[in-house]
Order: sequence, then C-alpha cells, then structure tokens
Amino acid sequence: MIDRGRHFAHRLLAPAVWSTVVLAASAALWAPSDTDPELSPSSLTVSDFAALDRGGPIETTMFLLGAVSFVLLWVARRRLPSVRGLPSVLLAFWALGLAVAAVVPTDPLTTDLSTPAYVHRYASVLAFAALPAAGLLLARRLSADPRAARTALGLRLLSWAALSGAVAMAYVAGPGGREFIGFAERLLLGCEVVLLGVLGRYVQRHTPPAPDRPGAATS
Repeated sequence: MIDRGRHFAHRLLAPAVWSTVVLAASAALWAPSDTDPELSPSSLTVSDFAALDRGGPIETTMFLLGAVSFVLLWVARRRLPSVRGLPSVLLAFWALGLAVAAVVPTDPLTTDLSTPAYVHRYASVLAFAALPAAGLLLARRLSADPRAARTALGLRLLSWAALSGAVAMAYVAGPGGREFIGFAERLLLGCEVVLLGVLGRYVQRHTPPAPDRPGAATS
C-alpha cells in the first residue's frame, strides 16, 4: 500500500507543477487589474503589486510555487542522478528565494527601500538567477540521453531566454529608467515557470519506478 501511494503521488507530480505554473501566470497577469485598474502592469513589477495587496493571489502563488519546487526537487534527487549535485543546490536556491520573497514584502511604489525590501529584492534575484543556471546545467547533462533530447533543448532555450530577460530587466531597472520593467519581468517569469513545468514533466516521465520490496504490498 505504501508503494502504491508513492506511485500515485509520483503520477500527480507533473499535473501539480503545471497547475501551479498556470496559477502563478494568472496571478502575475490578472491580479494587478484587481489591485488598482489605474496602475500599469508594464511599468510596475509583480512585487510592486504584491506589496499593494498583502496576502493576495500573487504572494500566495509565489509561496505555493516555491513549495511545489521543493517537492519536485525532493522527488528528482531521489530518482534522477542528473539532478544531484549543483543542479539540486540551484533548484533549492530557486525554491527558497521564491518562498522568502513571498513572505518578506518589498516597499510599494518607492525607491527608498527598507531592510525587508532589500531582503525581498535579493531573494528574488537569487531565485531568478538560480533556476536558468540549473536549467542550463541540466540541459548539458541530459543531452547525452536520447530519451531526453527534446527536454534538454527546451531547458536550454528557456534558460537562455530567461537569462536574456534578466539582463533586459537589469538594464530597464537602471539606465532604462524603469520603463517597461513590468513587461520585462513578466517575460522573465514566464520563461522560468514554463522551464519548471518542463522539468516537472521530465521528472514524471523518466524517473524509474521504485523497486518492489518483499512484502511491500502487504505492509
């Protein structure tokens, strides 16, 4: 019974990841209009809207995405040798950064940041940088496996797109005067959450089943 329960949970892994991805994308795209229709999603970040709506859908889905990422990491490390080592550390940074950024808010609509706002900022930067780095490393490791060729290509393309979005966001936040910073951030987040979904699907499809143990069915 225990093994059957684990197998059932394993089958639900990818649907759970993708459901959370959809929730996160929906919150990033549509929650701002509920906060204040006069505020522009193209010029304000997701964190700005989250700070204006504490405990709302954005923070909730950020924390949920971090929690699901920890579950995905736990399953992947047990079943896939390619995830162990540095990729698992980077994925842990992504999940932890999301959770911290969800719990510790930034300061809404101001350039004079408080200490919690700096914690939020650097936790977000850590998460945004760690996931595409993990994606590139995993793509390199998986490219040698013919079964994972498409996954490796998807991880590589999404990781480079996310890193390009991070560079664009850094420019917009500085010399660009924050114009279209919200648009750049949403593109970055879109690439990263889809990357996570692709990884979740790979983990579900290609992890070997746990070996049967004597007497497991009756335990």
